[in-house]
Amino acid sequence: RHFNLRMKRDTSLFTEDFKIEISGETVDYDTSHIYTGELYGEKGTLSHGSVIDGRFEGFIKTHRGTFYVEPTERYLKGRALPFHSVIYHEEDIYYPHKYGAQGGCADHSVFERMKKYQNSAVKEPTPQETIEEHKDHDSPVILRKRRAAQADKNTCQLYIQTDHLFYKYYTTREAVIAQISSHVKAIDTIYQTTDFRGIQNISFMVKRIRINTTHDEKVPSNPFRFPNIGVEKFLELNSEQNHDDYCLAYVFTDRDFDDGVLGLAWVGAPAGSAGGICEKSKLYSDGKKKSLNTGIITVQNYGSHVPPKVSHITFAHEVGHNFGSPHDSGIECTPGESKTLDQKEKGNYIMYARATSGDKLNNNRFSICSIRNISQVLEKKRNNCFVESGQPICGNGLVEQGEQCDCGYSDQCGDECCYNANEPEDKKCKLKEGKLCRKLSTFCSPSQGPCCTPQCTYKPSKEKCRDDSDCAYEGKCDGKTAMCPTSKPKTNFTACNRNTQVCING
Repeated sequence: RHFNLRMKRDTSLFTEDFKIEISGETVDYDTSHIYTGELYGEKGTLSHGSVIDGRFEGFIKTHRGTFYVEPTERYLKGRALPFHSVIYHEEDIYYPHKYGAQGGCADHSVFERMKKYQNSAVKEPTPQETIEEHKDHDSPVILRKRRAAQADKNTCQLYIQTDHLFYKYYTTREAVIAQISSHVKAIDTIYQTTDFRGIQNISFMVKRIRINTTHDEKVPSNPFRFPNIGVEKFLELNSEQNHDDYCLAYVFTDRDFDDGVLGLAWVGAPAGSAGGICEKSKLYSDGKKKSLNTGIITVQNYGSHVPPKVSHITFAHEVGHNFGSPHDSGIECTPGESKTLDQKEKGNYIMYARATSGDKLNNNRFSICSIRNISQVLEKKRNNCFVESGQPICGNGLVEQGEQCDCGYSDQCGDECCYNANEPEDKKCKLKEGKLCRKLSTFCSPSQGPCCTPQCTYKPSKEKCRDDSDCAYEGKCDGKTAMCPTSKPKTNFTACNRNTQVCING
């Protein structure tokens, strides 16, 4: 069939204060290669992916199932072919490990060890936590008000790290970011369309990405540098970092873990044990401080690449653990094990213990068992770290509606022209006009864009602010604004993508 996609740049998956680190160095990065849209003329469809070197990679959800588009070299390496991409339907996925006794999540004994560790926290509650508990106990009216106030706090902000093996597989930072975006969009679609007993529109945004490239393979500061790390140890290495600033923190890798394990995460609970969404760093009985709002996933299984569909469901599954759901059990919540054919054909739900193919009716849904558990954790914990989506936030490093500039908080701001977010309400995120004795229209803040100097003046026209690409010339400042103007497109029919395609309108 012919796919007519209408897509536009998608920044909704990244927070306003989105930061990216490459090999430990924070860099300015443009996510303009990430797109979301739909099939033209077909309402209710969804397309998401990236355009890198003129090639689209991603997924297309139609009324007849989901199609996936990937580069040919991912499956047909070292062969000269007359086409650059493969497209296939989700039902075409042959994944021999998905129905086996092994593969997917870790076995019961691993979770028992993890549960025991979660109950070993020795950190005493802070005075504020004690006050909150007292309020909850004595003031039911206040508690009801708090629940009403948190109704719009529905966004879980993520920190995603990738190790050098993940980078080695995908080869470029653009491709790595595209994979992260694709995974987050996939789970965002699932969670947003699930009603967790009245709690709706749960969404995800990436707040920070750290990419460990192949140059970090032997760098001592890279905790994931070792080639042979078991899945439990790999999760522990992630948990040993402080992730207090995030709802959840994940590491993506390309490792072949024992027993076909695709992912592992700490299970959240409404109360009584540590772990899951919004969990803060604590001291545990082994003398280590850990953040248990963490998880890991791998895109390799038994020596083979995991198809995107399976990997997306794996991510949704592990995040489901963080949200408070154990593995599905019982007749009601494991229909794929049913002896009744029509029930069996619908397949198992997301939180089934083993990896599913993703093409069955229930594979992309949460069971009633999961919804019951997750809703309890969301009710109790989301107010601790979930945020309102789409609201301007002074201090996030992005200039939004109502702000003149945004250089972050006092410990982050190195900007001579902008009041930081710790300043009084009437000053923060405003330009320091009086200090520089210039008119507001003649100076800028580097937080506004790459065409502003640290001395708060516009860079001269013709100064480079964006690299050229196959189909567009390098971007140049115009001397009138801090933003980098749109790049001029190269002539139509200019050869691109290793001379396999041509450019049209940039």
